[in-house]
Amino acid sequence: MSRPACLVTGSSSGIGAAIVRQFAAQGYDVVVHYNAGAERAAQIADTIRAEHGVEALVLGADLSQPEAAFDLVDRTLAHFGRLDVAVSNSGVANYVADEQGQLVRYRFSDTPVDHLAKEMDRVLSLNLMGAYRLAQRALKHMMDQAAQEAAPLHRSILLITSISDIAPESTRIPYGVSKAGLNHVVVGAAFDGGPHNITVNALRPGVVDTPLTSRPSGVEDPQSGREFTVAEIYGLMAAGGSQPIRRIGRPEDIAFAAYAFTQIPYMTGQLIAVDGGFTLPGNFPNRDVFFQEGLRQRQSS
Repeated sequence: MSRPACLVTGSSSGIGAAIVRQFAAQGYDVVVHYNAGAERAAQIADTIRAEHGVEALVLGADLSQPEAAFDLVDRTLAHFGRLDVAVSNSGVANYVADEQGQLVRYRFSDTPVDHLAKEMDRVLSLNLMGAYRLAQRALKHMMDQAAQEAAPLHRSILLITSISDIAPESTRIPYGVSKAGLNHVVVGAAFDGGPHNITVNALRPGVVDTPLTSRPSGVEDPQSGREFTVAEIYGLMAAGGSQPIRRIGRPEDIAFAAYAFTQIPYMTGQLIAVDGGFTLPGNFPNRDVFFQEGLRQRQSS
C-alpha cells in the first residue's frame, strides 16, 4: 500500500514549512507548495527527501486566482493517486503599499473607501476564497476515494485560520474578516465530510514568529527609536503577562498541533486556538498594559 499523501499550501516558509516537515517525519508523501518561493520550496523538498525518505513534490500556484486551488489539488491527486490530508495555510496580511512602496495602515474609522477595497480584495481572494476552493476540491476528491472503499479511511482537511477572528486590531480588521469567514467554511464542510469519515477543522494560531510577523509594527522602541516588529511587540506583551505561556509561538508549535488535529477521527467542525492562552477571557483587551509591563521588565533586567 502506498504512503499517505498530504498537501500543505504556503509551505515554502514559516508555519507551512514546519507543517510539511512534520507530516514528512510521520511518513507522509508531501506536496511543498509555493507562490513566489520556488527556490526555498525546492530546498525544503530536498531536505525532506534526504531526512525522511518520502516523496516531496514541489508545486507552484497563485491561490488567489480562481482555478489555481482546484488545479493544485488535481495535480496532487494525479501524482500520488490519493489525498489523505489537505492543510490550507497560505495567507497574507491586509496591508497594501502606497505609490512610494510603503505599507499604509489606517484605523477602521479612517480607511478611505478605495484603500479598503484594495485591502479586502487582497485578503479575501487568497485567505478566504483560495482556502475555500482548496477545501471544496479536496473534500470532493476525498469523498470520491471514500466511495471506493468498503470501510472508508479517515481523511482530514485542516484550515489554518487565526485568533484574529475574535482578537482584532483596528488596522487589521480586513485580515480578521477573511479568517473569520473560514470558520463558517469549516462548519459547513464538516457536515458534508462526516458521513465519509472525513474530518474538517480549523487551527487558529496566535502570534507566531514567522516572516509574516517580522514586518514593522508602527510602534517605536522608546530606548532606541527603532521600530519594533510585530513579533517583538507580542513577545513583550507575552513577557508582560498577556497570556499564561510567556512567549509567542514558534512554527513548530503549530506544526505539531496541525499533525495532531488531523489524526483525530472523532473531532470535526472545531475551531481551536493554539495561542499560548492569549484569547483566554480578559486577556487581549488589555494588550497595551501587558506591552508596557513587558517593556518595563526588559528595561530593568
